[in-house]
Amino acid sequence: MADATPATEDLEIVLPPGADKGMVRDNLEVICFAMVLILFFKAFVGQQFKIPSASMRNTLMIGDHLLANKFIYARPQWAWEEALFPMRSVRRGDIIVFRWPIDRDQDYVKRCVAVAGDTIEMRNKRLFINGKQVTGAFEHMFGRSPEGPTPGPWPPERFAGDAERPVGLWRHTDPEVLALHAHNQMQGMNSLRQDGFKDNLGPVTVPPGHVFAMGDNRDNSEDSRYWGFLPVDHLRGRPFIVWWSFREGDTDNDNGHVPDGPGDVLGDFVDAGRHFLTRTRWERTGNIPE
Repeated sequence: MADATPATEDLEIVLPPGADKGMVRDNLEVICFAMVLILFFKAFVGQQFKIPSASMRNTLMIGDHLLANKFIYARPQWAWEEALFPMRSVRRGDIIVFRWPIDRDQDYVKRCVAVAGDTIEMRNKRLFINGKQVTGAFEHMFGRSPEGPTPGPWPPERFAGDAERPVGLWRHTDPEVLALHAHNQMQGMNSLRQDGFKDNLGPVTVPPGHVFAMGDNRDNSEDSRYWGFLPVDHLRGRPFIVWWSFREGDTDNDNGHVPDGPGDVLGDFVDAGRHFLTRTRWERTGNIPE
């Protein structure tokens, strides 16, 4: 009796659609899809930022790596967007990431201390919003001392440090910068002139569509006291977690640097690998900045 089972060489193996593309093409498609997801996440959901200076110390330390929520300040076009995603307007006290109005290729991190319609005043380094002093443990002075800034609160009778020496007038010719300066002058702020650290300012009212941003390290922060009101369309997001904190130098006072090109990025990776265990601030990892 003949065997009904066909010979092996007579079998035709049918592959699922797309399985014959090959390993190279298959892997390239996976990589491209992953890149699209990463770019979408970076553009609309969240982005990583690194703190290079001490302007927000000690709320944020030099070398803190942040993840920022990028859609929280977005303007919803439909009602379902506002219901589905936690979008809202910027509020007093928010820590914000934004494009610096003087050079929008640079990102700054400060605290929003006043919103549109608020009256802001600096009296002998003290911040007053709508006639009431705003202070607390987040507010630091003596920002350039070797031991670091001293935390608040700063009632009127507490010594807040000596005024810094004026450093003169900024030199700018960019039309957008000059337009910003003219706008701020109309609002009562001479924004491109640095008179010490603006120990005294105002009172001035924040115009519509703007906020007033300041660093928590008040004696070591280049903020709205110098370059004026911040347009809300410059906001990029709100930091929601410190996912890694890495000391940039031997001490917490050593400033970091912003990478300028692939060589700097590679150098940062090498430096992080060499000092990962000794310079990582393990106690700050996972902190929620407030």
